[in-house]
Amino acid sequence: MRTTRFDAALTASLLCSMLGACVEPIIEASSVGTDTTGDGDGDPGDGDGDPGDGDTGDGDTNALCGDGIVDQGEECDDGNPIDTDACTNACTAAVCGDGIVQEGVEGCDDANDVDGDGCSATCTLESCGDGVVQAMEECDDGNDDDTDACTSLCATATCGDGFIYEGVEECDDANMDNADDCAECAVATCGDGFIHEGVEECDDGNTDDNDACTAACTEAVCGDGIVYEGVEECDDGNMEDNDGCVGVCTLATCGDGLVNEGAEECDDANMDNTDDCTNACTAATCGDGFLQVGEECDDGNVVASDGCAPDCDWESRIAFVTSTTYTGDLGGLDGADAICNARAAAADLPGTYMAWLSTVQSSPSTRFTPSAVPYYLPEGTKVADNWSDLTDGTLDFAMARTEFGTPSINTGASCEGSVRLARTGTTAFGTKGPNICNNFTSDNPDYLGTIARTTSETESWSLCAAQSCSTPLPIYCFQQ
Repeated sequence: MRTTRFDAALTASLLCSMLGACVEPIIEASSVGTDTTGDGDGDPGDGDGDPGDGDTGDGDTNALCGDGIVDQGEECDDGNPIDTDACTNACTAAVCGDGIVQEGVEGCDDANDVDGDGCSATCTLESCGDGVVQAMEECDDGNDDDTDACTSLCATATCGDGFIYEGVEECDDANMDNADDCAECAVATCGDGFIHEGVEECDDGNTDDNDACTAACTEAVCGDGIVYEGVEECDDGNMEDNDGCVGVCTLATCGDGLVNEGAEECDDANMDNTDDCTNACTAATCGDGFLQVGEECDDGNVVASDGCAPDCDWESRIAFVTSTTYTGDLGGLDGADAICNARAAAADLPGTYMAWLSTVQSSPSTRFTPSAVPYYLPEGTKVADNWSDLTDGTLDFAMARTEFGTPSINTGASCEGSVRLARTGTTAFGTKGPNICNNFTSDNPDYLGTIARTTSETESWSLCAAQSCSTPLPIYCFQQ
């Protein structure tokens, strides 16, 4: 006897609704009436393919993926349409590389086992720091350390990336500005060749103190205490002008116009020994050997009785008649004075000299320096005690010696029986005589000039007669 059930039909109907395809339901008996073996061998009632059991004899009753029953050919069947769990919609077990992302298990699944394409061979999302160098990554060392050769951005460490590469970089300020405190990833220091703005005035890449940029990275200037070679002679760190290095960084020297204290007494910026400051930068004094204003003589000592007194006044003055002769054209008084000084120099006589001549404008009485001391001939014979004695009309001894101390020469003229004459144009009192050869600028034979007898001690020593201006004659010279 068979007892039938309709639960199989109901199940089939539900599956038709879910799957959208139906087969005609087969009503299968729920029990077997006569077969007691139940061995599935085809006997009636055992579901083995016999008529009425809905089977073909292979034990499969039309298997469907998703029916919750793992049928032959299925790896799994979890009875749901979800493709992202452990059992796919194809009733295969979810695995990495199947192209389906298994939720909670896989981060990605790109259906291949290739690394470096964004999804790794283990179905994890590839990212910087995973140790795999992917496209757009320069490196990937598997860490997020920004101080090694590969940064946490998977970029090769370079100067200017903002990360300090330990052991290689001292600093990294993410710029290539060499004027700040980090230059080429080294801490800015004086001597690195980069000018640190606001800190350094210059930086020439060396520590040489003697060039335009000092070792302190300041521009070399006079007064910084550092000698700028080729520009400064010295630099004592100050702008004082009275020490050994003046304020323009040149060595103090005599004649620079700056008094070097302790070394110079004065400095008048010239090389004139006849003013108040000598060429040795010492204050002019009597006895220094230089004739200054107010001194009549200076023989380099302050010894008396040597011709120049300790107060630098002459102890005596020299007078002589020239050993050379001249016409009346002497070039005026200036020319005649020049002749006297030239003759004195030839005989190595000290001092300056003027000619005993007169013009309309002047005479010895107006242009000579009146002497308070005696006049002597070069060989030492006294002529007069002083200016007053010289111009009183008589002499103590005749003016009969030349600049060399030799006797006065003979001339081509004569007076008072003597041919040892001189041209004067002056009286024995130092005033203008009657004849002056046109102020001693003419050698015209028609012009006359007063002459004197050099061997006379009376008034004729200066005025004896008149002679043609064309006649060559000596002249008298007196030290001033």
